[in-house]
Amino acid sequence: MNYWCYRIDTNHIKFFVRELSEGRLRQGYGWDIKQDLRNLKFDGGVRRNRPMFNKVKKGDILLIPQMPDWGYVSLVEATEDWNIGYRFEIDDYLYVFGHIFPAKYIKKFTRYNEKVTGNLRSTLKNRSRFWNINRYSEDVEILKNTEDCELEKGQDHKSRLENSIGSVFNEVFKENDFEDKLYNKLTEQFSREEWEFALMHGLREMFPYYQITREGGPDEKNHGTDILIKLPSILSNYEYAIAIQVKDYDRFVSDDVVNQINKADSYWNNENLKLIDKIVIITRAHKENNLHLSNDNNVVFIFAEELKKILSEIGKHFIGMK
Repeated sequence: MNYWCYRIDTNHIKFFVRELSEGRLRQGYGWDIKQDLRNLKFDGGVRRNRPMFNKVKKGDILLIPQMPDWGYVSLVEATEDWNIGYRFEIDDYLYVFGHIFPAKYIKKFTRYNEKVTGNLRSTLKNRSRFWNINRYSEDVEILKNTEDCELEKGQDHKSRLENSIGSVFNEVFKENDFEDKLYNKLTEQFSREEWEFALMHGLREMFPYYQITREGGPDEKNHGTDILIKLPSILSNYEYAIAIQVKDYDRFVSDDVVNQINKADSYWNNENLKLIDKIVIITRAHKENNLHLSNDNNVVFIFAEELKKILSEIGKHFIGMK
């Protein structure tokens, strides 16, 4: 038995899911009968499908990212040797995806489930169409032998954030629609201190080489910081830092938020951090209702309109558009 990863065209996830339920694992692009892999006369980019045609055998296991939805991975089994069970039938509606391989769906899991090893998370980021993962066979077998309900249990804030991003992106293709729907989805999903966890995970995805931590809690009264971003300095005796305060407020915001975030200056200076920015994120309030806050040049305010764009950028990083 061999183990593989296999990518689909994520613009048509529902189509691939429906086809797999009928035992057909489609692959792109295949829009001309001369692209039949059994008698290839016209390439058009489909030659990249030859390795899977020749190598996948009955009983092999495939991991398919972003299936049956964004944020998930499907475990699939080949039901015949693919060079024997292969068919070429162009879809009547999409006019592509003529390559059909025999396979059956086994189960799905989220990438951030506790049963998913770091090795698997890492290889799932590979952008190839098809690659071998035999070296992680034991990791895959753990997932195969885990109850389905366990593979979706205990989703953390990061998983909920990624799944929300994926489900919205799968519905829309216009960037403005993506921004609006994602923002609306996340304001439904998160409230109060939950925003701190969600934004921390999102910022870590955007800036993987910075140290980003949640500082909210009992000590917040001393430093007014919910999220702290540390940046390296060329000098060894201090680091640079950005202090972020998150407020899940609507409409009018009082000046108290300024007093809170200003505590960050002296506190983090005593921790050998040189503060280069103080930011207050107001998740649901709008700038026009809070013009009084723009008078403070020492603090950057991010209101709902700007947060919407930041969340969109985070979303693009999660789904590989950045």
